[in-house]
Amino acid sequence: MDTHPVLFSAKGIVKQYPGTTALNEVELEVRPGEVVGLVGENGAGKSTLLKLIMGIEQPTSGAMTMRGDPYTPKTPIEANGMGVGMVFQEQSLIQNLTVGQNIFFGLEKPYLKYGFVDKRRMYEDARRILAEIGIKRIKPERRIRDLDFATRQMVEIAKVFSVVTRRSASGNLILLDEPTSVLNDDEVKNLFANMRRMTERGNSVIFVSHRLDEVLEISNRIYVFKDGRNAALLDEADADEAILYEKMVGKTASGEYYKVDRQAVPGDEVLLEATDLGMRGFFGGVNLKVRRGEVVGICGSIGSGKEDLCAVVCGDESYSSGKLVVNGKVRRFSSPRAALKAGVLSIPKERREEGIIAEASIHENIAMSNYKAFKRFGLVSTALEREHAKRHVAELSIKTPGITQSVGFLSGGNAQKVVFARILSSDADVLVLNHPTRGVDVGAKEEIYSLIRDITASGKGMILLGDTLDECIGLASRIIVMKDGLVTHELDAPAGAKPEQLEIVKYMV
Repeated sequence: MDTHPVLFSAKGIVKQYPGTTALNEVELEVRPGEVVGLVGENGAGKSTLLKLIMGIEQPTSGAMTMRGDPYTPKTPIEANGMGVGMVFQEQSLIQNLTVGQNIFFGLEKPYLKYGFVDKRRMYEDARRILAEIGIKRIKPERRIRDLDFATRQMVEIAKVFSVVTRRSASGNLILLDEPTSVLNDDEVKNLFANMRRMTERGNSVIFVSHRLDEVLEISNRIYVFKDGRNAALLDEADADEAILYEKMVGKTASGEYYKVDRQAVPGDEVLLEATDLGMRGFFGGVNLKVRRGEVVGICGSIGSGKEDLCAVVCGDESYSSGKLVVNGKVRRFSSPRAALKAGVLSIPKERREEGIIAEASIHENIAMSNYKAFKRFGLVSTALEREHAKRHVAELSIKTPGITQSVGFLSGGNAQKVVFARILSSDADVLVLNHPTRGVDVGAKEEIYSLIRDITASGKGMILLGDTLDECIGLASRIIVMKDGLVTHELDAPAGAKPEQLEIVKYMV
């Protein structure tokens, strides 16, 4: 019989939205001092449950308890007051405020002096909080909008750790929704060290991640959700990636995860060519070609120049030396719109911020890269947009109540499928895929890999920055390795002779 006390419990939780049931009789328990992993495909109900726990939304039925008492927060502030905090997948920081102001947002009273906030004292305390979780390079005086996405994530984690421990040093619950999706390996190790430190003090964590190896590494117990229901509960000793995958998607993992058997043989026509391309201070002397039906993977660690190279190709930045030729014409793009007009379309890694318009409908998002295809008598036809969108929603198995649904309400994987539907609807010949599966579950990843094979089979060329080195090897026809802004190696990756990771890593470090 289980004699462990229960810190938090959810029993019989149901959450219904118009036309769909997001959670159906869900059960979950969290004991003091443990990390509970929560996995499932996009749309399985993970983020919905976290929103209910945080008081952002209310359950349709069911009951929650915290420390044995009924738990019914109506707002995140109420949840914070009861020792519950959350690091949101899409972040909740205020862009025009500083790091310190964000950490103490709503908690400024102790710093008031003669009606004004004593920023010096507040920033000193913010610096101490950041240092406590191993963050010393971020200045509390810097504005959030001046930080990259990964650094903002570390600030959000520091803020939540600070808020929940304000009530008490122990007995708190921290919800982490995809906190590692934009962190590098060292930052993930630092986060896990802080999670262990928190649990050693008697606090608990619910950890949501699509990276199954991370869930297995840090979790004591793992809940699996499928279609809004409990599918399994496993102790860490009884779980591995294959078992989790099978419980999540209802089938065993395919040996052809990257659909290598469908890898297209590149044609002779060169769609994009860079000759001695450079951007002063970031990269230089880059030579590459992208042919029809080819996926060119670019590998390198952070600061290698690969992200900056892609920024130049898709029109976010301008090059300072060399030459860029697209479809036989020398190009220098002033914006992503100019790049699209020339036949280059980018899928950015920050999907929610740059890849979609969250407030717009599914059919509007799909049409936005090729409005001319939906024009009648010089005007955009909503009927044509919707007809086209219905076909893609069916073909890509996008889970949604309808094509008029705002994309912001879709799960991460379904939102990414909308982005790929936009690719399929565009006239672009060259696609820049910047971490196309970031924040997407294993089932949806496999579907996206199939889409990539479909797109290359149609004759488009791709530049790929994979979410992992394994993904880049599995999908690419050819691989370019970068280090310190220079190309250090180039190798072929045909379907029957994929290179090993070590062949690439030695040129990255």
